[in-house]
Amino acid sequence: ARTFAASMQGYADISKRITLPIKSVPIGSVNRQRANLKQSTLNADRIEDHPEDFNPLGNECFQNPYEFYRLLRDEYPVYQLKNGVFCVSRYHDIAALSRDTDTYSSQHQGVVANLKPNQDLLKEVAKFEKLSRLGVIPADVLATSDPPVHTQERKVGHASLGARYVKSLEPEVEALCESMLFPLLEKGQMEFMQSFGWRLPMILIMRLLGLPEQDFEQIKLWCVEILNSQNGIQRSGELAASYAAALTFLRYCWQHFLKAKRNPKDNLIGLFVRNVLDSNTDFNDQKAVSAIFQLIIAGSDSSATTMGNALKMMIENPNVQSQLREDPALIPAFVEEVFRLESAFQGHFRWAKHDTVLHGQSLPKGSRIFLMWASGNRDERFWEQPDQLLLNRKNGKKHLTFGHGVHACLGRELARMEIKIVLKAFLDNTRTLRINGETPYVASMFARTLLTLPIAFESR
Repeated sequence: ARTFAASMQGYADISKRITLPIKSVPIGSVNRQRANLKQSTLNADRIEDHPEDFNPLGNECFQNPYEFYRLLRDEYPVYQLKNGVFCVSRYHDIAALSRDTDTYSSQHQGVVANLKPNQDLLKEVAKFEKLSRLGVIPADVLATSDPPVHTQERKVGHASLGARYVKSLEPEVEALCESMLFPLLEKGQMEFMQSFGWRLPMILIMRLLGLPEQDFEQIKLWCVEILNSQNGIQRSGELAASYAAALTFLRYCWQHFLKAKRNPKDNLIGLFVRNVLDSNTDFNDQKAVSAIFQLIIAGSDSSATTMGNALKMMIENPNVQSQLREDPALIPAFVEEVFRLESAFQGHFRWAKHDTVLHGQSLPKGSRIFLMWASGNRDERFWEQPDQLLLNRKNGKKHLTFGHGVHACLGRELARMEIKIVLKAFLDNTRTLRINGETPYVASMFARTLLTLPIAFESR
């Protein structure tokens, strides 16, 4: 316990010393990612017949993982990576495990993602639980909690991001989109992710929570570092930096929550305050602060990446782009295909609450499991022509990108609305669009985040 406390104090000290300057949206790993990309040129003549032939935790596979996913589905439906994580790749298996909350837990995501093969999950979890109760680290809430506790939390979540409320936000999102896009149109080119993609969804969620917009750059820096902790390949020094960012950002969330608790406003933090003060709920301060933390991190990255992927796929498929220009009513169907084909989060972690077996593979209690949304989204056992972008797909909304079962993403309608508005704005205000440089993805088994999307266009 003393060793653990000392290590956490070390992370806290780092978080105080670390300098996170207010500057352009980071992407501290962009240069490293680009260097890795140049070293990992795909070899079209190579034939892989075993998962390790793909080097699944290497950058080349992260840039284009879909043949690796296909091999897993066909030959290794439950496959253990070298980092100890079991990958589940078929659509029906993923859906079944998502629903089986008695066997598979969503809790303790940070521990699950970074556990070393020789470490015991439950022992590591025990170290963190006291700190979570004290509010030093994020509590398990919403996406990282299990029923029956999750059931009450989800009611709070639905109240904050219900479909009717999201619909009422459309004029605000349209105005925000126009105010950001119009000044950029004059230049004829932009790096979409930094100039637009990361900004719109995060600024919107900050407004909804009641956080000051001038903090955007700083918050984005923290979010990038925190998401890196889930990539499955971090070294100890990188993980320390991620933990430092998480502690610093959580402290920021506490400050704004406690300020709102003294004088609640009509926003999402105010809603969380009112639920904390409601004696009929178990929603407490720690859960409220962790919900703020979670909404910002998960919502901003997934919407930003899907916006970028939608624009990228529209440019790469000129026939589809022509259809969308001629008939904007097809945009919702296109957005669902983007969600399906390029899931912003490639999957989410679970762990086994007790010994179980899947496809003959023993999964002892404490086993870490990765539900591969992106693989299930291209599973030939469920989808017709799974690798094709089809605007007339009848079951298009059954993709797994927003998860499945009780943990389906609360912000999915907000994401759909944001992306549809942004795509329509680009189509309405440009005659032509083209990609104007490299479009690498972050090296991660968890997030398929576009690092850069340089585009050029002729505006109307």
